[in-house]
Amino acid sequence: MTKKNKDVKILTCRVVLFDLDGVLVDSIANVERHWSEWARRHQLDVTHVLSHIHGRRTIDSIPELAPALPAELEARYLNDMQTLDTRDVVAMPGAKELLNQLAPEQWAIVTSGPATLARARLRAAKLPLPRFLISGNDVTKGKPHPEGYLKGAAMMNADAEDCLIIEDTIPGVEAAHAAHIPSIAVGATYPHTEPGKADLWIPSLALLHVVDSEEDEIALAVSE
Repeated sequence: MTKKNKDVKILTCRVVLFDLDGVLVDSIANVERHWSEWARRHQLDVTHVLSHIHGRRTIDSIPELAPALPAELEARYLNDMQTLDTRDVVAMPGAKELLNQLAPEQWAIVTSGPATLARARLRAAKLPLPRFLISGNDVTKGKPHPEGYLKGAAMMNADAEDCLIIEDTIPGVEAAHAAHIPSIAVGATYPHTEPGKADLWIPSLALLHVVDSEEDEIALAVSE
């Protein structure tokens, strides 16, 4: 799926499966504001909480952070608050341009959050809604388990080798690896200086462009 063409890296696939937060939308300020308020309300260490939430379902993080609390109730509260309040949620650089280059049947979103929250953030960021969205409520096991990405591939009628995943967190990249789907890690969230399971790391989605698109293949160029 990766080749060189006159020193430009070319990636080929049939379907692109995007993570949402940190890939298509920048929600970091919003997420950390709500989680920080939640942590302070329950007298938890804010720094510790914020280091354990990214790339995972809320329902999976809470039992580890506060095992005495009712996880489902607290997760619903946090997700509802973030759905109602989308302040500071904007599109990531290059996200709108890349999505506009893809046909609706060529891409989907696999996110750890609920669908209502995902759609609220996409609208806040003024990005198109996907034809297919796999949310944290659609799986029994969240990232780093591969269930979400395998469901995404199946929903798009694509084999694993026909897909490309774009992620920004270690749990997300580990989920891609477990699904045997090639992945690109993007942005500062993923520690690109450390050994990882991503096939490629790029600092920004703005470096990724569609250079050719047919019904059975998308060619993406990575700017150096």
